[in-house]
Amino acid sequence: MDAIVRALTRRSARGRDEEDDAADEDDVRAFVGVIEKYREQPTVLDPMLGGVIEPLMDAVARASTEANENENENANAKANANACCRALDALSSVRGWKTCVRFYPNAAKYLEPAVRLLREARVRGDNTWETQRVLTSWLSILALAPFDLVSIDSAIDPHSSRSKIPSVVSDLMRECKHFLGDPSAVRDVAAQTLAKLLTRPDMSEALREFMTWSSATLRGDVNDEKEREMIFLVPGVLRALAAIYKIGSREQLLPYAEGNWDDAQYCATRLSLAKRSTMVRQLSIKLASRVGLVFMKPRVVSWRYDRGARCLQDNLSGAMQKPPTKQLTTAADEDDKCDVHMAVDDIVEICLVGLRDAETIVRWTSAKALGRISSRLPRDFGDEVVGAVLACLSVIESDSTWHGACLALAELARRGLLLPNRLVEAVPRCMDALIYDVRRGAHSIGAHVRDAAAYVCWAFARAYEPGVFEPFVDQLAPRLLMISCFDREVNCRRAASAAFQEAVGRLGKFPHGIDIVTVADYFSLGSRTRAALTVAPFICQFEEYRRSLLEHVLDTKLTHWELATRQLATKTIRALGNLDPQWIGDVGIKTVLSRATSSDLSTRHGAVLSIGEMLLVTQRAKTKLEDDCFERVADLVQSMEREKMYKGKGGEIMRGATCRLIECVFLCCDENHKIDSKATDAFVYFAEESLQCCNGDVQAAASDAIAAFTETNYASRGSHRAHCLLLRHAEIVVNDLVGVVRRGSALVLGGFPVTSLLAAKNSEDKSATLRAVITALSVATKPEEDVEMRDAETRVNATISLSELSVKLMCAECHDIDDDDIAFVSDTAIATLLGCLCDYSVDNRGDVGSWVRESAMKCFPVLVAALQMRNALAADQSQNIMTALLKQAFEKIDRIRCQALVTLVQLVRGGDAIRVRMRVQAKLTVHALSGVPDYDVLQCCLPATVETAPDASHVSTIFATLTPVLGAEAYVNAALSGWFLSCGSVGDSLVRFSTDALLRAIRRFEGLPDIVVASIIQDLCQNKHVDRVTVPALRVCDALISHGALDQAHTHAIQLIEAIRCECFSSRDISKLVTGSACLAHFVGAADSVVHESASMGLLALMANRFPRVRCAAAEHLYIALLAVAEPSRGTENAAETLSLNSWDAPPSVMKETRKIIYSLLGLDLPAFMLKASGKLRDRRADERENSTYASLVGDTGY
Repeated sequence: MDAIVRALTRRSARGRDEEDDAADEDDVRAFVGVIEKYREQPTVLDPMLGGVIEPLMDAVARASTEANENENENANAKANANACCRALDALSSVRGWKTCVRFYPNAAKYLEPAVRLLREARVRGDNTWETQRVLTSWLSILALAPFDLVSIDSAIDPHSSRSKIPSVVSDLMRECKHFLGDPSAVRDVAAQTLAKLLTRPDMSEALREFMTWSSATLRGDVNDEKEREMIFLVPGVLRALAAIYKIGSREQLLPYAEGNWDDAQYCATRLSLAKRSTMVRQLSIKLASRVGLVFMKPRVVSWRYDRGARCLQDNLSGAMQKPPTKQLTTAADEDDKCDVHMAVDDIVEICLVGLRDAETIVRWTSAKALGRISSRLPRDFGDEVVGAVLACLSVIESDSTWHGACLALAELARRGLLLPNRLVEAVPRCMDALIYDVRRGAHSIGAHVRDAAAYVCWAFARAYEPGVFEPFVDQLAPRLLMISCFDREVNCRRAASAAFQEAVGRLGKFPHGIDIVTVADYFSLGSRTRAALTVAPFICQFEEYRRSLLEHVLDTKLTHWELATRQLATKTIRALGNLDPQWIGDVGIKTVLSRATSSDLSTRHGAVLSIGEMLLVTQRAKTKLEDDCFERVADLVQSMEREKMYKGKGGEIMRGATCRLIECVFLCCDENHKIDSKATDAFVYFAEESLQCCNGDVQAAASDAIAAFTETNYASRGSHRAHCLLLRHAEIVVNDLVGVVRRGSALVLGGFPVTSLLAAKNSEDKSATLRAVITALSVATKPEEDVEMRDAETRVNATISLSELSVKLMCAECHDIDDDDIAFVSDTAIATLLGCLCDYSVDNRGDVGSWVRESAMKCFPVLVAALQMRNALAADQSQNIMTALLKQAFEKIDRIRCQALVTLVQLVRGGDAIRVRMRVQAKLTVHALSGVPDYDVLQCCLPATVETAPDASHVSTIFATLTPVLGAEAYVNAALSGWFLSCGSVGDSLVRFSTDALLRAIRRFEGLPDIVVASIIQDLCQNKHVDRVTVPALRVCDALISHGALDQAHTHAIQLIEAIRCECFSSRDISKLVTGSACLAHFVGAADSVVHESASMGLLALMANRFPRVRCAAAEHLYIALLAVAEPSRGTENAAETLSLNSWDAPPSVMKETRKIIYSLLGLDLPAFMLKASGKLRDRRADERENSTYASLVGDTGY
């Protein structure tokens, strides 16, 4: 930054040229780039402000004086000052102009030059708004010169009257008045400059003139033509007046107060602009309040509440402070005998109306205005203001009114104007505001009200003594903690926590306050889930808050309109219920059972969701429930079915909630709590019906319900029924024609226990069942031949279920599984997952095959860990897994690369297997696959743990991390295959970083170019006309040859050319054909005649393509290639000339003869298709000649 400042200030203003202007532009742009980095923490700039601002302002000051003394160099001086002002304006926008202006020079000699420079900048107009703002802010300091401005004005007439306004002041006022109508930030600076100028003791005449002008401006007629100007000018004038009343003395402004109050009232109530302009309303209220302060003498009213001395140690120790020795005022106080100007009543009324405004800034200004005015009012009048504010906190008022009233209440309390006798009314209404949440259609409003209510609580904690506020602690503390833990908005949670923390420190009356504050801090409450599931259970350890939080979740959050809030509340009630299971059994279950059939969807859904969780809580705690509790739950499912609550709006979420309830009921069944077989059949039927729902969450809940049924209900009574369910769903997953049905069956199969697989009577049937289910799932992971039947979600679910069943079989402790079945399951599972990594199917949603690949990679660590327990993982399988994963680690989709890297780290480093969406209870540990080839290479390039793994979504990181794999012979082809897909994709950053990494690797590893060429040829030959693979391979080939990484005279050049020509043959993909022509063009200039002829023949064939774009591209590439030939022959030169003289947009039939000429010039034989076409043409012409004579006509007629 210092170097940039020196460059700006040292560049001479004399003899400037265009290079100096360009250098200024570059320097300013660099300066702005540096400054913008500090925008989040601008105070960091404070130590260096002087060193940056002073040289720049010296240059501006020097330019202003030079422009005054040397008229011939004005243009250069102004250009230099303009560049410095742009840098200063950028600094002011980050740090604030009021801070920066302290470092500006304040010598009185700069006043006139600065005014003159400002006028010239305004007249110039273009690109000088930064200069105008900086100069205006500079003048706000120069206007405070401690001398009579008449003595500074060089144009003053010594014989004139002293009452005349100095010309320099008139000029400055004229410029600032102009800027008051400017829409940019210079308007605010001009208002402050005017305020500082006109409030000087020697500026009474200028102040009178400005007041007259401002009144005329504000009350002027606004027609359609002037409205555009007035919409910017009126806020500027109001801001200037408000600044004058803020800075000026009461004696100085009192003569103008009546008129300015009329102006403010007119703007606030009768001016048409006020209805559309938020700023006009806000500034009108600000001006009115400051005028009201001028009407009243400055004083500290004796009736306000004064807390007195404060000691944190006394607060925390609970020591009572002595009552203040100062007596609260009585009606006989002298302060209350003073008269209040009659306009103050109207000013207060305007502020109260402003509390109801729709805009926050107007409400906030009104609240502060009420606080300032009330601090000078008599006690009775001030109490009326408090009553009016409290009246705004009514159920019939809007959310804007509640918000404004909360802000005003906080301001009054903060200033000691809310007396303790009013707390009885204020605290309950504040508590209502803390839970203010009104639903409006598909959303709710009230977050701003709750945030403001927390601000009120914060103000209460700072304003009152512990003894005064003690009666309200038991009400307010639980309510603040409710908001801190359960509010939807993070700012409300943090605001409530700050208020609680302030109250703990200043009042010292909140039970367990220090313990709670250390846990419920700013960061822990940032996450909504963490606040509800971690912080709230900690707080519920204290009995003072437990029931309040439980009741809040039960009554408010479980009935909330938002689905996510109800779901989180269900988890919360389970976490909190473990601390008080008796309350759950006595109160919670009864309450939610009574709500379960409510007509309101939100209430009904929250109740059904929570019933199951409460049953689990009571079952774990062995809490006794009512005898008919389970019967009521069983009847509930059937009654909702009869009432058709699973159809229509909300039917799907009710199905999901009911399935979760069924799951919990099955998990709770024991000897003391049973359900009859009829209810069990109804539950199972409902869950199976829900499996056919198209909603994935409902299917997951239904599969969990069936899994709970098979694991618990029939564990002790045989698993024959579960066995039948298993076989039926195994048949559905293969044979059903509906994708949604197959999807549900594929998902549910993974939840069946091992006992259901082995429920047959003899070993042969057991083996047949096991193999049938595993085979069915394996088949379901493969895309169907019929495109209409394909369902990606079915394949994902089948992949996960196959892994789940395989892991359960491997971890089973029973000895009914023989070694052949273990080998079959192992081989099938590994082969299936490896096949899933080759799923690149696409539908109208995009690359849906990536879902299957991702799920397969997630399953690999768990499956490998389970197979290692049985020693069922072969060495070749391990190598195949690593090869497939490395290919995925280089592909183009970010999340696929991330998951591949995570899986690789787990398999190479070992450790606890990460289970994602897998219903496996056993703890599994992966042992590092140290037997795979080149294991040391994998160890060197992979991180030690998953936590320390780089973010694979950053392409610059992942390719650099895994580049050493290209030196491993066992994995280089697979890695390059995935790498090509990234290099040949359409993402700019991905292509750039991956291509650069590949070029660096080619230079790093000897022999890699040959492997790359062989890999490209292999991809083209093994994936003929598979554009997903071949198009990226062609792009990579073109890029590598263009960068000189591959040689034209490569040993495999002819094989590469033939593969490219074969891929382009009969293709209709224009982008592929254009890329193929670019690849072939690189070999036209090869020294090897075979390579040259093959490449040229391929390009000439593309010049006969049906697509004009392909023909033009092929001709252009051939032309450029021929020009690049080192020693061209006469035929080559003539061919290039022929290519340039013809338009290849013409149809191929028109350009056929031209192509023949090019074939001849290049010494190439005509291809077979041209010879054949020529022969057919000769035969057709011969027939035409034969049939065109009179003799042929006679012969045809039969004569």
